[in-house]
Amino acid sequence: MTTRAMARPGTVWITRAVILLNGLLWLVFALVVAAGIHPSYGQVGSLRWPMALAAVGTACALLALAWLLRTTNPLVYWGSVILLAAIVLVGLFDEVGVADVAFLVVTSIPLALLVKDRRWYLRPASLEKPQERAG
Repeated sequence: MTTRAMARPGTVWITRAVILLNGLLWLVFALVVAAGIHPSYGQVGSLRWPMALAAVGTACALLALAWLLRTTNPLVYWGSVILLAAIVLVGLFDEVGVADVAFLVVTSIPLALLVKDRRWYLRPASLEKPQERAG
């Protein structure tokens, strides 16, 4: 029984680009919090630095996932789905303002695209064409 190679969906680059944008937004948020500019975390309080560090960690994770999603890998796929879903859930339990809605949209788009293209991400890497592995 032979398995036909599946072409990379055209939305893979969109998924990666929006995750990259999301990671950059988290990095900007971390810098704003660390600089004391954010109205909720502006005071030198106990939440300012942990929040900035959590935002930097989220940014790093998203930037790494944007890079790793260029090829098929079930572990990276499920890690991406779980992280994006967690970000959406945390955003829903926060006070929802304009910035929160923007973050929810920027997080929901790649999550929806990952679910849409799940067959490509979850296929064995041995079925990839050599040029697909390069990026």
